[in-house]
Amino acid sequence: MEKDGSFYTKSSNCVKPLLCEVTIYLNIFAKIFYMKQFDIYLDETKTIYADSIPTFPDSKIWGNLSNKFAFILYRLDYDNRLLESIFEKINTYKENFKKRNGLNTRETSVVPFIEIIHVISDLRMITDEIIALLFILEKRSETGDYPDIIDIDQIGTLLDRLDKGEQTYLQFFQSYKDFLRLINDITNTYKHSFINDHVLFLRQLDVPTVFAIKSAKHKNRNKFDKNENKLISVTLENVVNDFNHMFLNYRTLVKQMANEQILKDYEGKRQL
Repeated sequence: MEKDGSFYTKSSNCVKPLLCEVTIYLNIFAKIFYMKQFDIYLDETKTIYADSIPTFPDSKIWGNLSNKFAFILYRLDYDNRLLESIFEKINTYKENFKKRNGLNTRETSVVPFIEIIHVISDLRMITDEIIALLFILEKRSETGDYPDIIDIDQIGTLLDRLDKGEQTYLQFFQSYKDFLRLINDITNTYKHSFINDHVLFLRQLDVPTVFAIKSAKHKNRNKFDKNENKLISVTLENVVNDFNHMFLNYRTLVKQMANEQILKDYEGKRQL
């Protein structure tokens, strides 16, 4: 604030200082608001509290399952930092593209693609883990103890069983098959498509977008065929939203199951 009481921004071209000041703050708020994140926090401190982690019945086979769940939350917390980095870099990319006629550094033009691959790949691993965790919880609820074999421990196996209607376990994921199929398709493309690096020829101009270029197949091997190669494209925000919706309901379910099994164990010991 200057001596005459007016507000000024760093811009020397501001005709209406107060209006410009408000506009800048609104723009900053809009950027922060747009940074979609994984919904894992209880408050604005972004702390992973003990209350966020279910207490599971002890397992001599699989170890401390609460620690496993906590590690999932810690990784999503780290992925949130990657999301912030992605959004910030792409915003900078867009500004540079307009101001400098497309001139950008690798930090803003290449790194976001790498960070997106890291986020989606970790999301795939986390999804595999929550599938396996729910499977052994359902088995324990049925038999009274954890199984020593996890029959369904990944997206691909789960989708195959659900599509064929071969089993009754993990019916929770029926409502999220489209999301699971998308994540499975993208991450398999990351792993197996020799031409996936061609995503670097695409531009992140509007909103952060997950790109994957799937090569054609010949006897399960990479084949280049411009008529059969496939571009997978989905906004990063949609992926995060879909995971948040699934994970919110998942957390409610496993916490309820864990509490019920602990109570059942306690009642069983009382009757001995």
